[in-house]
Amino acid sequence: MIFELKQKKDKFLDKAYKDSMKELNDFYGINWTRNTPKIFIVNSREDKALLKEDMGNGSADWTVGWTPTIDTVFVMNRLKIKTETSHKKGYTKEQYKSLIKHELSHLFFKILVKGGFRPVWLWEGVAIYTSEQDRFKKRLEEFKQFLNFYDSHMSEDGKTSVYYESGFFVEMLVEKFGKKKFLNFLKSLQKVKNRKEFDNLFFKTYKFKLNYKEINKSYKN
Repeated sequence: MIFELKQKKDKFLDKAYKDSMKELNDFYGINWTRNTPKIFIVNSREDKALLKEDMGNGSADWTVGWTPTIDTVFVMNRLKIKTETSHKKGYTKEQYKSLIKHELSHLFFKILVKGGFRPVWLWEGVAIYTSEQDRFKKRLEEFKQFLNFYDSHMSEDGKTSVYYESGFFVEMLVEKFGKKKFLNFLKSLQKVKNRKEFDNLFFKTYKFKLNYKEINKSYKN
């Protein structure tokens, strides 16, 4: 399969990339300055589907960005999101900047966790928190669904997704218990192989179990 590429010069995108890399390096405690990630702009759902076949990543209608390798990001063209995805309201420039940072954050996450067990809610929650995407949502009152997403992004009926609550939970962990503890927890996942081991490590680290009763008690206190 052959694709034609050309370098895109755009002041807004360049600044979004540089700002995101600087802030993510600071958050994760990584000095990623050489062989930095490449971002590819995708212009149509057809190209997205072809890349999905080529790279092994999802081309669901709602997908606007993905990270097939440890140093590569694909994002939909901001001006094409309305017509080429299910996000019919499109993205503002601020939302798009956060999208770029969200996808870049996944790459930093991969560096810390490597091949360890990573629940989808944690994978997406960290990216949402570090990209500040929750500022575009209504503030969460209580948690009641994100634990359904250990290995999927959407519910079977399509009514709920991992994206609404997971970022707020990561925010709670970082703001309440500290970034250092959280990053050490992520690094410890390198040796974790399954959900049982993950849940045990979480309890050992944070002293409460991953159920909504204990989570909401901690969230509201």
